[in-house]
Amino acid sequence: MRVFIPEAVLFLHAFPLNKSMYKYQFEALERENIPYIAVDYPGFGDERNYPDEYTIETLTDAILSKVKDLGVKKVIPVGDSMGGYIMFDLWRRYPDMVKGFVFVATRAEADTEEAKKARYATIERVEKEGKDFLIEFMLDAQTSPATKENKKKMEELRCIMNQATEEGIIKALKALAIRPDNTGLLSSINVPTIVVAGKDDEKVTPPEIVKKIADGIPDAKFYELDNSAHLPPFENPEEFNKLLISFVKELSG
Repeated sequence: MRVFIPEAVLFLHAFPLNKSMYKYQFEALERENIPYIAVDYPGFGDERNYPDEYTIETLTDAILSKVKDLGVKKVIPVGDSMGGYIMFDLWRRYPDMVKGFVFVATRAEADTEEAKKARYATIERVEKEGKDFLIEFMLDAQTSPATKENKKKMEELRCIMNQATEEGIIKALKALAIRPDNTGLLSSINVPTIVVAGKDDEKVTPPEIVKKIADGIPDAKFYELDNSAHLPPFENPEEFNKLLISFVKELSG
C-alpha cells in the first residue's frame, strides 16, 4: 500500500485521556474536508501498553513513524497538555515535518522538583490503589465550572479517562517527570503558531503560564477561551473549532 497526503492536522491528546477528547474537532474537520490524524499513547485508548518504560522522545518517534507510513509530508500538530510536550520534541528533532503549531493548555517548562515528587507519589498510589482516585482528581482539576454542570460531558470524560490502563498511566507519569525544559526552544519556532488557554484553568496550566509560550514564539497569537479549563477542545468546541479551522485554512490557502 502506498498513500500520499501532503499535509494533515495531527491531534495529540492530554493525560490521562485519549484521541476521543478531540471528537468535536473530528466532526468539524470532516465537514470542512480537512485531513487529520489522531493517535493514542501507549496504554491509552486503543493503543497497547509499551513493553518498556519510555520518554517523550520515544513517543514522538513512534507517532512520526505512523505519520510517515501514511505518506504525510507535513503536519499541523494540535497538542493539549502532554501533547504540547511532544510538539516541542517534534520541533527540536524534526522541524521539517511541521507546517504550524496549535499549543493548548500546556507549558514550556520542565517539572520542578516539587512537581516531580508529586508525580512519583501519584505513581506509588496508583500501584497500591489503582487508577480511580486519579481519574476523580483529574475530572475535577481539568474542567471548568461550566463543564462540571454538564453531566453528559463529565460522564463522557470519565469514560475516556477510564480507558487508560494503570500501566499506561504509570509509564506516562514517568515520561512527564523526566521531560526536558523547552523554554530555550521558543525563540527558534518560525512556523505560524497559535496558543490557546482555558480561562478557568486554575489548577493545571493557568492562562499566564500558557501565555509564556506565545510570548516566547515570534508572531505567535494567544487566545483565552471562556468556559474552559484544561481541555478547551472538549469543553468549548464551538470557539476552539473556529480558531482551529481558520488557522488551518490560512496555512493551506
